[in-house]
Amino acid sequence: MADRIPTFADICCAITEGSLAATIDGAMYAVNALELRRYLNKFRSLPVISTATTPARPPHNESTNTIRPSCA
Repeated sequence: MADRIPTFADICCAITEGSLAATIDGAMYAVNALELRRYLNKFRSLPVISTATTPARPPHNESTNTIRPSCA
């Protein structure tokens, strides 16, 4: 799911679809706070973990007459 703020309608739809467990108490639905938190966490994207790469360094004994391509 994309990063977006879930609405009350999203929660109601999740209850009717059965993806969010709820119990009926008369005219009210009771939702477990832990289940609601799990459902809402689906709307947040996970943080991107990037690996730190070190740039490749030329060897120390490289001659100064080396031809390097230009970035034009």
